[in-house]
Amino acid sequence: MSIIINAIILLSILGFLSGTFLAFAEKKFEVKEDVRVIFAENLLPGINCGACGYPGCSGFAKGFANGDVKPEGCLPGKRQGVPEKLTKLSKMSDDELRKIWEEINEDPDKIKEKF
Repeated sequence: MSIIINAIILLSILGFLSGTFLAFAEKKFEVKEDVRVIFAENLLPGINCGACGYPGCSGFAKGFANGDVKPEGCLPGKRQGVPEKLTKLSKMSDDELRKIWEEINEDPDKIKEKF
């Protein structure tokens, strides 16, 4: 009976230590996303057509955030006013975007309401 109890105690300790290590590693190696990419991706129509020359809306958003693409590059979004929204986004500072991101409680679905 003591072998079973010892095994349970050992596995509990190993589980606790592994969980602690994984929690530390998650915080230490966290990848922070660029808020501009999130905003740009959610302002795009989301049809992933590739007409802009990128594999989808997420690729276009990353290119836009890096400054590789002009706002007029999204052809299907022209009717929806995407170039104007992206131009407005590019003129905003990082502090303004972070403030808006906190106001909407980090919910990407609420981004279109702000623009």
